Amino acid sequence: MAENKTYRLYDSLEFFWKKKVWFIIIPVILALLGYLGAMVIPKDGDYVGKSTIFTGSVKLEALTNPEHIKTKYGQHFTGTTEVFVPTRSYIKVETRGNNKDELTKELTQFNDQLLDGLIVQHDKVIKATETYANTQAAQVETLQTAIESYKGILSETENLTVVNNFAALLSTAEMDLKNALATEQRVRNDIITYEQPALANTYVVETKTYGLEGAIAGFILGILAAILTLSLWKYILEARGSKRV
Repeated sequence: MAENKTYRLYDSLEFFWKKKVWFIIIPVILALLGYLGAMVIPKDGDYVGKSTIFTGSVKLEALTNPEHIKTKYGQHFTGTTEVFVPTRSYIKVETRGNNKDELTKELTQFNDQLLDGLIVQHDKVIKATETYANTQAAQVETLQTAIESYKGILSETENLTVVNNFAALLSTAEMDLKNALATEQRVRNDIITYEQPALANTYVVETKTYGLEGAIAGFILGILAAILTLSLWKYILEARGSKRV
């Protein structure tokens, strides 16, 4: 039984060796078909442009919503365009076209317009925060002046009623001063750490083709097809031979 199996294996290998040219013809044909098939797959353009914009600390929904961004800043795109917001801090755009210079111009226009919108919002927040910080600073000065005044009055009088009243005022003013100083420091720290929007990267390159991948896949399938074809060929020959006997 083992000898019969060994013989059949040897017989199959011998048949494949005699027909080895088919292990070249079939894979090459399918590799060529795979390459041609990959090359004729429709593309949205010969070039693809991509940009990544860092939104900084701007988290305004209208400036980080993909549909809103595309509608407001991407109307000038002539090719297929997609806007993504993968995280709250980054906006990505991908657009396609057949003319590299035009695509670069469209992408630059989009980048500039979106950045302008983000920076305007950034500046608004910074200005409002600075105004609030200055208000706190003015309050600090007022409270410091009041505290010095209360201390002066307390040092000049021995009237118990006056002392009690101004002692209470002094205590409240000192507490308010402490809170105002802490608030001013926190707000100014926010200004320092508030990140400005910026263009992370932008580029335009030729659209990737998958001819090589198609050829490799076709070649591998060709080898499998050659094995199946030769196996079926050998089976038919053996079947015909056994019928003649």
